[in-house]
Amino acid sequence: MKLLESTDLDFLAALRKLARRKSYSENQIIFSEGDRSDFLPIVERGRIKMVRYPDVDKEVIIGIFESGEMFAIPPVFDGAPYPSTAVAMEETTLLLLYRPDFLRLLRESSEFAFAVIAWTCEMLREKTATIKNLATASPEQRVGNVLLRLAEKDGSENSVKISLRRQDIAEMAGLTTETTIRVIRKLAEKKLVRIDRGKIILEQPERLRRFLN
Repeated sequence: MKLLESTDLDFLAALRKLARRKSYSENQIIFSEGDRSDFLPIVERGRIKMVRYPDVDKEVIIGIFESGEMFAIPPVFDGAPYPSTAVAMEETTLLLLYRPDFLRLLRESSEFAFAVIAWTCEMLREKTATIKNLATASPEQRVGNVLLRLAEKDGSENSVKISLRRQDIAEMAGLTTETTIRVIRKLAEKKLVRIDRGKIILEQPERLRRFLN
């Protein structure tokens, strides 16, 4: 749900007036798991990953958010601590909507309320799919499903370039980087993906979807 792509210009003007803009460098932490949920972050430019650390030196990516998207809605809504850590994956600018303004805008703007509901539904579907993928799928299915989710987020059924590193894909799939590299190589050998200068290209995502099913 790309909040900043709303066609309601009055709403966008009100949002930008309330929010505070802040820039982050690559790998800088926006907030940590357990921190007080003071603000709703909206990505104006760049890319953020939400991660958890189940074991020492083990990182699991539970969500990636790009330009126009908001994240961490549930804790800001109910006041619970942030359940995971947010880290900038590149130079990033966020709009920070602090909790009192978030709640006020939620009450006063039907556009914003609808966006929050839509985001919540989308995240529930994604988390359900992720849990199922991690619990039952083979490494090939895990990696393939992550690639398809990333392609769907791009909004194209045609050729899609996956810009994430192999390590990021591994952390989303709950696998080691070495296993993920081997799986991607096998998918390329089966002509389900193409490797171009180190980048993964899904030329026909539907072919990969049929293979996994």
